[in-house]
Amino acid sequence: MRRVILPLTALACCLSAPAARAQDLAAAIADALANAPALAEAKAGEAAARARLDQARAEGNPLLRVEGSYGAGRIDNGGFFGITADNVSPLAVQATAEMPLYAGGRIAAATAQARGGTDIARLGAEQARLQTIVRAVATYSDVLTTRKLEARFAQLVTALTEMERQAGLRFKAGEIASSDVAQARARKAEADAGFAQAAGRRIAAEAAYERLTAKQPGDLAPLADLPPVPPSLGEALEQARAANPARQQAEAAVAVARAGVRAAQAEGLPTVGAFAEAAHVRDQFFPGYKADSVSVGVRGRWTLFAGGRVAAKIRAADAEVDASAARLRQADQALDGMVIDAWQGLATARQMVAASRLRRDAAAEALRGTRLEAQVGAKPTLAVLDTERENIEAEAALLQAEAMQTLSAWQLGALTGQLGR
Repeated sequence: MRRVILPLTALACCLSAPAARAQDLAAAIADALANAPALAEAKAGEAAARARLDQARAEGNPLLRVEGSYGAGRIDNGGFFGITADNVSPLAVQATAEMPLYAGGRIAAATAQARGGTDIARLGAEQARLQTIVRAVATYSDVLTTRKLEARFAQLVTALTEMERQAGLRFKAGEIASSDVAQARARKAEADAGFAQAAGRRIAAEAAYERLTAKQPGDLAPLADLPPVPPSLGEALEQARAANPARQQAEAAVAVARAGVRAAQAEGLPTVGAFAEAAHVRDQFFPGYKADSVSVGVRGRWTLFAGGRVAAKIRAADAEVDASAARLRQADQALDGMVIDAWQGLATARQMVAASRLRRDAAAEALRGTRLEAQVGAKPTLAVLDTERENIEAEAALLQAEAMQTLSAWQLGALTGQLGR
């Protein structure tokens, strides 16, 4: 038995030692960000929002428009004014320059709405970035955990295979009963099932990693230290309310809704603009007709009665402000709940890690003692198998608790805006 344990110990050391050029978590996050369709979509939406902001601002700039037409035809005025019928080539060219002087707040309101839309799109891209980072951390951690579990179950299968063989030899020698051999086989089958489950989880985790990063997971470095988290729950809530992108999106939506009210109110106000026009006309009314004109002035428009259209728009815009404010309150409540859940999850995970380490150490010590007692005949082989299984369960619990702690810390960092670019 001692000869079996020593190679397994060496194998465990080899499995736990990181490769010299192992990929680390930072590289995995960078690959995930470069490959995330949701983030690419959010960035495209941000670019479109910036273009809409430029368009809204451009409404306050001068406008130069040129119109023209040219054709061929015939004019017959029936001899009126002694003009005879003739073939003509009518030509008309007009150039108009306009400059808005007063728009009743329409341009400013539209610009404010577009600016708010840009903020929402930018914050949406940031939210997508944070979600991708958390997914990358979860996937990376899952690959590490499942690989360790698979390796540990492989060691257990190897050890139980040897124990099953030794039990068969001892049965043939008349040292143990057939029931001991059957139980050894049952323990071996249980270990095989555990190994199959661990292998399946590892394959699924590696497939998820490849989908997320577009790269196959090679040798992965151990997880680094946890990201910084606020020292207290109160500070975590304050930081989240100040820096969480989803909450800021809801706040920006309120600003957009208020700008919509100003835009609706502006519909009842006049517009005034300066203009300059120049035109050249030929062969328009009778053959040989020519006219050139230039005019400058001010043009205004004011709808004095709209049949309730403006008032209805204002009421709808006011209602949207109320709805946006309600969504902001809802976002605050949801954010507080998520921060509290993440904070308590992290605190629970830390306690689970500490307890699981004590359990693992105790299980390892019990396994060493049971093996020694089994070697001198003080305990049966089945006791070693049971202790081995308890040791595996303790190590699996520790790995899962560490993964939970890592994910909770990164989730809390994402909620509170602690994950910088």
